[in-house]
Amino acid sequence: MRFSNDFSSQPAASGLPPIPVWLLLLIAAAWLLPGLVGHEPWKPDEAYTFGLVRHIALTGDWVVPTLAGEPFMEKPPLFFISAAFAMRCLSGWLSAPDAARLAAGGWLALTLGGIATAAGALYGRRAAAWGAILLLGCLGLSMRAHQMITDTALLAGMAWGLAGMVLLRRRAVLGGVLLGLGGAVSFLSKGLLGPGCLGLSALLLPLHPDYRNRGYLKGLLIAALVGLPLPALWVLKLYQRDPALFQLWFQVNNFGRFNGSAHLGPKAPKLFYARTLPWYGIPVLPLALWGLWRGRRQWTRAWPAAPALCWLVTLGVLSLAGDARELYAMPLLLPLALLAVTGLQAGGHGRAWSTLSLLPLLLSLALSALLLAVAWVLSTGEPTQWAKVILHRKFTDWQPSWHPWTWLAYGLIAGGVIWLWRRLPANTAPGFAWRWSLTIVLLWGGLATLWLPALDHGMRYRETFAPLRPVFADIRAQGGCVASMGLGEPQRALLDYYADYHTLRLESSPQAGQCQWLLVQTLHDQLPAFAATLTPLRSFQRPGDVKERFRLYRLEQPLERLQTPGK
Repeated sequence: MRFSNDFSSQPAASGLPPIPVWLLLLIAAAWLLPGLVGHEPWKPDEAYTFGLVRHIALTGDWVVPTLAGEPFMEKPPLFFISAAFAMRCLSGWLSAPDAARLAAGGWLALTLGGIATAAGALYGRRAAAWGAILLLGCLGLSMRAHQMITDTALLAGMAWGLAGMVLLRRRAVLGGVLLGLGGAVSFLSKGLLGPGCLGLSALLLPLHPDYRNRGYLKGLLIAALVGLPLPALWVLKLYQRDPALFQLWFQVNNFGRFNGSAHLGPKAPKLFYARTLPWYGIPVLPLALWGLWRGRRQWTRAWPAAPALCWLVTLGVLSLAGDARELYAMPLLLPLALLAVTGLQAGGHGRAWSTLSLLPLLLSLALSALLLAVAWVLSTGEPTQWAKVILHRKFTDWQPSWHPWTWLAYGLIAGGVIWLWRRLPANTAPGFAWRWSLTIVLLWGGLATLWLPALDHGMRYRETFAPLRPVFADIRAQGGCVASMGLGEPQRALLDYYADYHTLRLESSPQAGQCQWLLVQTLHDQLPAFAATLTPLRSFQRPGDVKERFRLYRLEQPLERLQTPGK
């Protein structure tokens, strides 16, 4: 087994059956489109992201991301700008959340294109489609990748940056341009993490002998020249606008998140990614390990150095960080998908792969049966004994209703999967990977169509906050104000969207003490001491959420005269 680092040197990857471009586009669309439209912003990540997107769409201010009237400096603005642009272009055609979420779909399409480019450069043209097929088949990618979150833009930037690193070996100019653009997109999506991992990997690549040449250094210089201007423009504009906000973004939301001093995310449990990747990285992790093991004797010259080093560097950086979420593991899937192609090339054929290919078949049959049974209950409320369990325990307050378009969409996806299932023989590694990815397309398609209306009912805030719109309009007309306590970032964003109101937060606004209206968000009914004796004018919660509750109080005297936090 020998790997190549240039398109022209190996026009067809050995051992890999061809996948026509039209077929790759069809599978990618069947995986990509479900879940992008048809639902409101969901808590937590989509909700606050949507608030930031709306601010740019309404004001045109792309320098300082703003959430419900307050600067929100956790992330640079590239994804918010792209989603705001989509929202403006599709206004009148789609709802604002659906239009904004399509930007995530665009970034995902770019991600698949970047991985296909990298795979083709590493192993030959025939491998390009397989890189994308393996990536969309990753177990941990589907749910997160279809959300309105900045990580989709980060993923696209790192995919094209990785493609640039692969090409740097022999095509310095093209590789440098792609690496620079990928680093810039990564930086403007989530800050220093993406360009830091790409840059450190690129600097370490000359440890491999194939990358010790002047052309590689030329490519790195081009990458720097291409990648620096746009990030520098935003940083300069931000610093000119407010040096304190620049410091907040640079120190707290980059280094503070890394060392844990910012206290902005969940703390990293011990060996978090070692415990997450075995399921999150199916099937690319086992295929990558298998391929590298089979090709271990040729590592000195022929192993895919760029993706292997990028994976090690990214894993090391994430493991050292003070915060950890499974969401942060998405960039690790990019180099793993490239390394997994080696497993397809080295797999051979035989009874073992035929046996493994039974796994996606059994999963498709069993989980599709479960998915359809639950979907029938959600649509009809029958049978009654199932409805009591499903509706009252898992989909609280959902009223069964029939949505024909969801069944039609799922029927098209299922029909396509059945049509394509036997296209490749089951007794090969590519045949197993093919069936696994089709299984993911089928199951995700079912969840994101048949279950979508019920999931949206339990995850959205429209029914929670929309009734407050006339109440807050009256308060505003009377010259009053509403203070809030414990109101989270997702809730503040969606209160602004549905009720058209910014509360004055007790945690950050001195003027909040002058308000005679108070909105309190609690978990498990843990009220602040000073509010325990007050009677709420309204008490409400999100459908299906028994933990989170909101209370609106009309006070007899301003808050500053009550016992406020810290007094």
